[in-house]
Amino acid sequence: MRRPVRTKSNCFSSRGLLCVTMSLMAMFVFASPGKSQTIERVPITSDKNKPLQPPTKTTTPDKSRKTNNQAKSNRRPIENPNSSALLSGCVFEDILVLDTIRIVFVQLFNFPPNSAIPVTVTQTNAGVVGYALTPAGPFAPTLNTIVNTDSNGNGESVDVYTQGQLVGQTTTYGDTPFGPTDTINFNVLPQCNCPAIPVVP
Repeated sequence: MRRPVRTKSNCFSSRGLLCVTMSLMAMFVFASPGKSQTIERVPITSDKNKPLQPPTKTTTPDKSRKTNNQAKSNRRPIENPNSSALLSGCVFEDILVLDTIRIVFVQLFNFPPNSAIPVTVTQTNAGVVGYALTPAGPFAPTLNTIVNTDSNGNGESVDVYTQGQLVGQTTTYGDTPFGPTDTINFNVLPQCNCPAIPVVP
């Protein structure tokens, strides 16, 4: 019995259909990660051997973050929230748009070994941001957590979800029995006006 003969047109149409199907599948596969971006995690640290002063309520405009680690000191400075430069670009290192979330966590070094260290994550201007243990909340102006240290006295807290709740500036830090951690300054804005994408003629 003879096999049916496949013409070239049938072969090309099958290949064309396969190519179109594969292209559509690739578009869906590669388009989805853009929507589910991970939330940035930012540490606030404390070294018991290098005590820090607690932050004041008025944030300094020339520093976006006080830290005792040189690797972290190259962050952008906080600007006046009324300045046009701040509103015209998306500088997500320090800007927290209302209702968006950033993760902070506490890192402790040289604390008492094998201990449970209570830490209160708090801020200088209460209510500008809120803290919670889950992204769904509920969010509060402060959050109590425990950092379990290892035999070297080092430890890390759980993730603390930080949400912009009021327009303004605040400084986030952790308060421990041995003094405060370093800080993160947040500018909470109603929106971030990203620069428009230029139209290519």
